[in-house]
Amino acid sequence: MSAPAHSESANLSRRLAAIYASQWSDEVRAVLFAPSGMGTKKTLEESLDLVGQGGSLLPVAAVDAATVAVVAMNDDIPGLSEGCVYRLFLDPVPSRAQLRLLDIDPLLYISSLESELRSRSEGVERLFDEIGPAFKSSHLERGKRPRDYIVRPIRIACQNVILALAAISQESSFDGLSVIAWQTCEAPHVATHEANRALAALTLCDAFQNGGTMEIRFDRGAVVRHGKKTFRYDGHPEGQVPASLRRFGRTVGVALGAEDRAAIVPREARALFLAITPMPDGLRQRVEMAINTLGLVPERLCFTLLAQVWREIELDFILATSSRAVSILEGGAHWEDRPARKAESDVARASVITGMLFRRLNGQDSAAAGDDVRVIEDRGVGIEWSVDAENATVTFENVQGEIPWVNGMPSSHSLTVAPRASTTDEELASLVRRVGKPLGVLLPRDAFVPDVPEGVFVLRCPDRLADIDKTVEQKLSNLRMSR
Repeated sequence: MSAPAHSESANLSRRLAAIYASQWSDEVRAVLFAPSGMGTKKTLEESLDLVGQGGSLLPVAAVDAATVAVVAMNDDIPGLSEGCVYRLFLDPVPSRAQLRLLDIDPLLYISSLESELRSRSEGVERLFDEIGPAFKSSHLERGKRPRDYIVRPIRIACQNVILALAAISQESSFDGLSVIAWQTCEAPHVATHEANRALAALTLCDAFQNGGTMEIRFDRGAVVRHGKKTFRYDGHPEGQVPASLRRFGRTVGVALGAEDRAAIVPREARALFLAITPMPDGLRQRVEMAINTLGLVPERLCFTLLAQVWREIELDFILATSSRAVSILEGGAHWEDRPARKAESDVARASVITGMLFRRLNGQDSAAAGDDVRVIEDRGVGIEWSVDAENATVTFENVQGEIPWVNGMPSSHSLTVAPRASTTDEELASLVRRVGKPLGVLLPRDAFVPDVPEGVFVLRCPDRLADIDKTVEQKLSNLRMSR
């Protein structure tokens, strides 16, 4: 064994020894797996049979009723790093969900549980018994929309199981978001850290929409009134960035609370926003380029995707093919600047119909499959796309079945289309020469179709140009008013 590897193993042993030698709260001892005689609900010896894996995994704590936290003791299992903490499902699950990263260090993980579990009951009580009822009586029952400075509760649930709770408000004293409650948990039917990711996404989107600096603080006081009662809070019960959120930040490579233990500063918020926004690799590269070279702020791009103002493939097409991407993502050029509006309209129209085609190709409806129950969700085919910036074409891979919106085009695993609001004979001829393979030109339903050369097939989007323009204007309006 090499010296660095030996040093890492020795350090891991010291970290584990520190866990077993420390005094933990009753809440942590209820989930911790420690050697017998240390007062834990389940001993380490009893839990070893749960994991197997030939000694490569060491169980350290129960996560929920169906999963345990394990430490990788070596690098023998592909994809796992020695010393990191992973979530092991005890029942069969899809491979993509098994052994997902929980934390980067076992001592940090158990310490974060200590802080999280110690304050959980107080945070839950705030939301269920005080903040929730107050907001219900002051806003929900009156059908009243809350102003950004009002303390607003957030609840995220999946299949009738509450995964995350929070209470937030915009604070003018530092022009940022104040959080007085933040509680998340893992559930057997939900992916690892999904509650943290979803709640972080909602919180960051709210911070962006409020127009502040993106700073998020957890130590500011707040007052909530319900009937004749007044509730005063001195910030989050933990008095700092919540342990579960810091733990999630470590898994995505963002240190939260590093500059100020009670706050996520703007730099950290932007890094977290980028890390948690789902993007294909190609789009992420274009987003990074747009941030570094075009001056686009990360939070605007992330909000655009998370709020689905522009969908992933639509944003990819805009960034790849338009020199006016910045203007489009800020809500479009002024209406009096007709040349700029025309250029932006053309690329925006093309991106919208591209998104429509992608959803049509990727969708899989079970209505005609003979199933007893028609299932709509989670039935995507798995289409992948790539954008050719030079030719403004999109290639779809893993296409299954017949190509929609066209007659006579041969079925193929790969489909290349040129989305256009309008086109000409000369453009199509030039495209065929450059692309050099069967090409579909994607047009609105009422667009003029020129004489198409051999090897070109016309795909007719079901929407008319006026319908597409209405969709484009709604997207631009949403971006103009979003911040």
